[in-house]
Amino acid sequence: MAVGGFWRAAFALVLLALTPIVHAQRQAPEPELKAAILVNMLLFVDWPTPVGRSPDRLTVCYLAGSPVATALAQLGGKLLKGQPLQVERADAATLGDCQVLYLSPTDASGLPRLASSLPARGILVVGDSPGYLQSGVMLNLEIEGGRVVFDIDLRSARQAGLTVSSKVLRLARHVTE
Repeated sequence: MAVGGFWRAAFALVLLALTPIVHAQRQAPEPELKAAILVNMLLFVDWPTPVGRSPDRLTVCYLAGSPVATALAQLGGKLLKGQPLQVERADAATLGDCQVLYLSPTDASGLPRLASSLPARGILVVGDSPGYLQSGVMLNLEIEGGRVVFDIDLRSARQAGLTVSSKVLRLARHVTE
């Protein structure tokens, strides 16, 4: 009887020791997870025929450095729709080569001015802050219940000439039409 108790206690200790390792493997850091979701979403977006843009690559731009921007940069070179992903820092005046603009939480102050000029350019505007969807962002990533969820402003995306797949729309937490 004492031997059985010993083995149960030993087994419980092994499980307790392995729990953090198993948990760490299941859960990627938030910035890397958001960057991966953003990049995979691009597979389900179609852009208008590029004017003055290089059709041989898909360019994601960001304005300010952030953990998500750093994680995006690490995904540079990945092939999406047969085109290499290029990730680069830009400023608000030089977004001509960008198909996607990622806005970090630190970009909040310039968002209203920036958002008003972007729909005519055919740029998918992506953010990851509460309230960004109401400020002109077309795809917004947030954390809810420990997981990344996203909302889509389909009306703004359509105004920009973008087509978002119904597959993505079905997965969205909220879709504004």
